[in-house]
Amino acid sequence: MALTKPGTDMLSGLGTAAAATVGTGNSELPTNDDLPAPIFATEEEAEAGSADDVHMSPLRAAQAVAALGLGLRRGGMLDLSSGTGGTVTDIGDLTDVDLIVLQFAGVSVTGSNHLMIRLGDSGGLKSSGYESGSGNGPGSGQFTANSTGLIVYQGGSALWNGAMHLVRMSGNNWSASHHLQVSAIGGVTVGGGQVTLSGALDRVAIAASGADNFDGGSMQLFAGRVG
Repeated sequence: MALTKPGTDMLSGLGTAAAATVGTGNSELPTNDDLPAPIFATEEEAEAGSADDVHMSPLRAAQAVAALGLGLRRGGMLDLSSGTGGTVTDIGDLTDVDLIVLQFAGVSVTGSNHLMIRLGDSGGLKSSGYESGSGNGPGSGQFTANSTGLIVYQGGSALWNGAMHLVRMSGNNWSASHHLQVSAIGGVTVGGGQVTLSGALDRVAIAASGADNFDGGSMQLFAGRVG
C-alpha cells in the first residue's frame, strides 16, 4: 500500500471547501476586518464623565481633566500703573470656582488710601455686607475695618507685594485672607473678611479706598476648583 503525505492526498476526498478549511486551520477565525470598530467618547461625554460604554482617546482624557478645572488656572491681569483700578472678569474660563488667588506685585497709589477688593456676580459688584479688617501686624495699633469691600491696610505711601486668598465656603459665601509685604513700614499687612454673593462669583475688582489713583504695579488673578 502506498503511503500518502499528511495534509495533501488524505484531504483529496473531502472536497475543495473542506480541504481549504482543514488545511489552513485559521480560515474561519475572525480577522481585524471582522471586528467592530471601537466607539470613542465625544468631547461632551468625556467632560461629563458619565458614559461607561465608550473608549477614551488621549485627547478626550486631556479634555476631561481640563473640564474638572482642578488646580489653579491663570485668569486676567490688571495693569495698575495708572487709573482708578479695574475689574477682572477672566477667571480662568471656569464656572463654580472654589478658590481665587490675587497676586499683587509692586502695587501703589498716589496717596495714603488703602486697597479695596470687591467681589461680584452676574448682577454686578457687591459694595455692602462685607466683614473686613486689615492691619500692620499684632500690637501695631494700625488697623482698619470696612463693610463696603475687602480692605488691605497701607500705612502711608506703600508698595504692596503679596497675595489675597478667597475661598468659597458654601453656596456663595466667600472667606478672604491676605498677607502682603508693605514697603512703607518695612513689614507686613495682614487681615481677612467674608461676604456672601447673590450668585456665582464671576468678577473681582480693585480700587483705592478713597480718591487716590494707582501709579504702579499689577494684580494677577488665579482661579481653581476643588475636586
